[in-house]
Amino acid sequence: MAVEISKQEYTGYVRSMIIGSGKNAFEIGGDTAYPFYTFEGEMPNQPRIAIQVLDHEPDDWADACVEPYRDVLGDPVAWAKKAQDVYGADMIHLWLKSTDPNGLNRTAEDAAKIAKAVADAVSVPLIVWGTANVDKDAEVLSKVAEVCSGKDIIIGPISEGNHKQLGAQALAYNLTVVANSPIDINLAKQLNILLNNLGVPLDKIIIDPTTGGLGYGLEYSFSVMERIRQAALTQDDDKLQCPFISNLADEVWKTKEAKLPTDEQMGDATKRGILMEALTATTLLNAGAEILVMRHPEAIQQIRKYCAELGGFEVKEIDLSKAAAAAQVSERAPAESNVADALKEGALCEIVRIMDMPMDLAPGYAVALIKSVNGDEAGGGLVLSAGGTAPAPAEAAGGDEAEAAGKPAVGKEPFKPAAEWTPIEDVTGDYEYQLKDMDNCAGKKVKMIQESYDSGTAEGKNDWREKVTDKDDMIHQVKTDLHYWYGDGFGSERRKKPA
Repeated sequence: MAVEISKQEYTGYVRSMIIGSGKNAFEIGGDTAYPFYTFEGEMPNQPRIAIQVLDHEPDDWADACVEPYRDVLGDPVAWAKKAQDVYGADMIHLWLKSTDPNGLNRTAEDAAKIAKAVADAVSVPLIVWGTANVDKDAEVLSKVAEVCSGKDIIIGPISEGNHKQLGAQALAYNLTVVANSPIDINLAKQLNILLNNLGVPLDKIIIDPTTGGLGYGLEYSFSVMERIRQAALTQDDDKLQCPFISNLADEVWKTKEAKLPTDEQMGDATKRGILMEALTATTLLNAGAEILVMRHPEAIQQIRKYCAELGGFEVKEIDLSKAAAAAQVSERAPAESNVADALKEGALCEIVRIMDMPMDLAPGYAVALIKSVNGDEAGGGLVLSAGGTAPAPAEAAGGDEAEAAGKPAVGKEPFKPAAEWTPIEDVTGDYEYQLKDMDNCAGKKVKMIQESYDSGTAEGKNDWREKVTDKDDMIHQVKTDLHYWYGDGFGSERRKKPA
């Protein structure tokens, strides 16, 4: 006997919307039933994932989220391109967090430059996101709309407090907007009405009902989204038939559970955070989310498979192991500089910075950061020499002239930078000293030169610049050679023997 599934017919629908332009544009919405209820109606378009990118390097992210983007965190353009090209983002969510008046408070002009650079660099749709500060977002997003004129971007969050300013910008530049309301169906509807009365078409509005993370208000978000979707489908409420966006990335990863280290009780920190993000995302998908703002590539891949299995959509397969390997290679072997080719014997250079070497690598040695310069820039520049006495400028010029004539310079070989550096043996000459076994900050036995340290307890590695902050004291430390070395020695690690 065949089982007949009871079906409900709906009079309403979710408004469909084209996101982006060109080959990477896509459609969201268009549902005529509840999420994944394909036995009752249609779910023609799959939910999409926007990968979150910040406009500056974050200092409060969990290690699990830092790792996939470690090589690009300081460059929003490179970060966005990696999210697109390596991790297959459907969209980029550019969070202009540095404009927050309670944070770095960067100007609207600076933010707009970054937004324009990212918009020019990526081919997938771009969401430009403010900081939920009503006044600052009105200023920043208005400038972004102006600078990114001609780019089919989405701006948000727009609230009741700034809907007039930003609604006008959306009309002027034909932009899609994200209307944000604080977890309330009536406030969500009211904001849509205000924007629509201003002239913003309903098919240019995405609803952001405010998202809570797993264990931090997620049930409230789900309930409100569920009620909004019910009104759209069963009551045919056209003001609530707009697609949803769920900005869950920060809500999940800022929680203490996502940042607690690995231990027996909480388990592996990385897996824990990924599962928290994935579980939050699946909950919001079942509440009707069409766009998910996410962060970790593994959580994103899990959600793609979830959508494919429930909705019959195609999975965008990303080989995360290859992506991770490529990132490690990139971090381990940075792009070659063409400066090394120019630094041949006799070339002119300028010292930019000199840094002490850690004492456990090469006592008494320093590393110099140099740049190559031409004759006009040189001024008091240095002439490089591979060893012995540096050639005089005239001799260097003669060598260059010989080379230009096709003849090798007599007694000269092209300078080749060493492929790797080997720490130089610690030679103390005729200095007599006694070694003593001490415990370093990790409890490991180390040999220290007697009477070369202050009594105390080794509490951790420190740089003398962290211990001395006053400018005059710093100068005194340098002049008297009482440097506090970065090392794992004992006590204050004060070097008593002059350099």
